[in-house]
Amino acid sequence: MRDQPFPGKNVTFTGPRELRLATNARSRYASKHDFGSLLIVGGSGVYSGAPALAGMAALRTGVGLSVVAAPKSVANVIRSYSPNLIVHPLQTDCVTPANLSMISELLNKANALVLGPGIGMHEETISAIPLIITKARELQKPTLVDADGIRALKDSQSLLKGMVITPHVGEFKAVSGVEAPAKWRDRLEICKSFARKHACILLLKGHDTVVTDGVRFKVNRTGNPGMAIGGMGDVLSGIVGAYLAQGIDPFLSAVAGAYVHGLAGDRARKRKGFHMVASDLIETLPEVLKPYDRISD
Repeated sequence: MRDQPFPGKNVTFTGPRELRLATNARSRYASKHDFGSLLIVGGSGVYSGAPALAGMAALRTGVGLSVVAAPKSVANVIRSYSPNLIVHPLQTDCVTPANLSMISELLNKANALVLGPGIGMHEETISAIPLIITKARELQKPTLVDADGIRALKDSQSLLKGMVITPHVGEFKAVSGVEAPAKWRDRLEICKSFARKHACILLLKGHDTVVTDGVRFKVNRTGNPGMAIGGMGDVLSGIVGAYLAQGIDPFLSAVAGAYVHGLAGDRARKRKGFHMVASDLIETLPEVLKPYDRISD
């Protein structure tokens, strides 16, 4: 993974510069393998759409391949959302330790992992999540953990080290025991302390989204109340995961992802007011990202 420069500490809020830094130029001779393969592990009988949203958001952000590993009970449903997704059915009806061998094979071929969209809180799933994270760490795959994947780490917090985690306030309370305030000035030190303690990158979602590694921090204020609807976090996970899979520094991936996600929501609001759904953001991503496209010599 290559290092990325980052703006000075005097800059507090996210902006176009982070997006420029996170956007790789494309060679005229590029192939899909030059832009990374993202593995998304998630889905359950209740939440079949979550990994599909993450996977499609990753593709729209620019990843070369978007691969979903999901329980056999929902794999075909996820596949039906789009022919652009590569879907691998797991052998069980929820994610369990029995799936570790198959997930490990897929991880070997991937450049990054998103773990958690729609994964649920089945007892076997809770026991599988630490095993999957441990394997990703062994293989040195950048990893984002979201949704119930975060809740499952409540009693395994040592596994947060090196992870990008993207909780909303409820998930953050579940893993930390702390109820974070809404405004960024009130939540900043709580976020920095948590990220520093666990050596992770925390993206705490909200109108005042805070991204921090315990030392550096950025506050994102793009986005709007119309985004308070299910599935938005899955789209964010796919965006950040796409940057991770392309070799972008994890902190910068999270910062740029938060900025892009909010901008896409603001574009969607112009079209649909507060009546948007998560998939609307995926369709606005090309408009947000196109001005930053460039071809290398």
